[in-house]
Amino acid sequence: MVAVVYTEDLELYAELYRVLRNAGWKVSWKEGKGVALADLGHLPWGQVWVWRTPFGLRAYEPKALRFLTRRDDPKTLPQGLLGRGGFCLSPGEARALAHLGGVEGALEGLNRDQRRFFLKRIRLKFGLPEPLLQALARHQVEVAGLQDHLQRLARPEAEPFLHVPGQEDLQGQRPLEAAPVA
Repeated sequence: MVAVVYTEDLELYAELYRVLRNAGWKVSWKEGKGVALADLGHLPWGQVWVWRTPFGLRAYEPKALRFLTRRDDPKTLPQGLLGRGGFCLSPGEARALAHLGGVEGALEGLNRDQRRFFLKRIRLKFGLPEPLLQALARHQVEVAGLQDHLQRLARPEAEPFLHVPGQEDLQGQRPLEAAPVA
C-alpha cells in the first residue's frame, strides 16, 4: 500500500511516516499514486484529511463520512485506511455538517434542541476551531456533490396545484363551507 501525504507541517509528515511505515506502507511526500492524505491546508488534494490534536492524530474520510482513528491514536490509522475500525457520523451529524458547509435546509425538520445537540456533537467530534471547521464543512459539501443542491436539500416540496380528493373546499377556489360528506 502507498500513501501520499500533502502537508507543509514536517512534524505531521514525520508522525504519519513513522506510523504508516511501521504498518508496512510506503509513504511519499506530495508525489506519486496511492491513498492521498492531506492536512487542513490542502483539503482539495486529499482522500483522507488528517490533523493533529492535543491527544494525537485525527483522520477523517469525507466520502464515507467516517473517522479513521480511534481516540486520536495514530497507530489505528493504518487499520482505518484499510476499512477496519473507525466510526461514522450519525445521519443527524451529517446533516449538521452539511448545514455548517452552507447547505440551507439541511437541519429542517429538527427542533431547536436537536439542532443544537447535533451541531455541538460535530464541534466536539472534529475538535477544530470554528473557522477551520467551517472550511472543512464547505469542502465536505463539495466532495459530497451537494453544491448544486444547496437550496434544496432536506426540503419536502409539494407539487403545485396538488389535488387531494375530498379536500376541494380547502384549495382556496371557493369560500370555506361545510366539509364534504364521504
